[in-house]
Amino acid sequence: MNPVLEEIIRTGNTKTVNGLVKKVIGQISEEEGNLIQSSIEELQAEISVEIGLAFGTSALYICEALKKTSRTKHYVIDPFQMFEDSYGGIGLNNLKKAGYEDIVEFIDKPSHSALASLETQNIKVDFAFIDGWHTFDHALVDFFLVDKILRVDGVLILDDTDWPAVTKVASFISNNRSYKFIGGTLQRSYLKKKQTNSKHNHFINKLKNYLPNNNPEKKNLFGAMVFKKVSDDHRSWDHFADF
Repeated sequence: MNPVLEEIIRTGNTKTVNGLVKKVIGQISEEEGNLIQSSIEELQAEISVEIGLAFGTSALYICEALKKTSRTKHYVIDPFQMFEDSYGGIGLNNLKKAGYEDIVEFIDKPSHSALASLETQNIKVDFAFIDGWHTFDHALVDFFLVDKILRVDGVLILDDTDWPAVTKVASFISNNRSYKFIGGTLQRSYLKKKQTNSKHNHFINKLKNYLPNNNPEKKNLFGAMVFKKVSDDHRSWDHFADF
């Protein structure tokens, strides 16, 4: 494991650009990191895109797993990365310290404009990780635009699917698009009890059926979900399936 990533996991801290110790808030779990890496390695992915850099934990997992070829590239989108009152460039600095600077292309724009620009450039990716703004409309637009550049048989991981708005996006994907749900993590995110509702719980109960019956963690929610793109979008212009 890369020393920069190992230190974050071991201590729960990272360093600012100026070398000050800072607590890492909201990082993905080791379980999800392993899920990311196993997905990339099985896919033999070379080109990836990530929405939301923060302190760089997920990006470190991704870059470590990418197949090392002359084509390897990781596009990172985060309009808040350089703000001093948010991340102050820590995520980018961690990627540089880890030795991944040459394969990372950072895009300092909102995801909707950044992803549209990648499509205009005819960029195609093998793997995508969506962990951006967690409202339904933003997360759905992120998925819609990622789908435009994700190749068939590529893999998408949707983070924080135990948040109601993101759960709804996962439900839309499952019911309306040619994607196959292939796995998830049981690690919980920062969902507050007051955010739950009956429709949300109904969808989560359906998702639990994907877990083995003998799994003692079956009562938990998915922290992240993995979808494989089965085909391009061939729906009728008036298609709709309730989700």
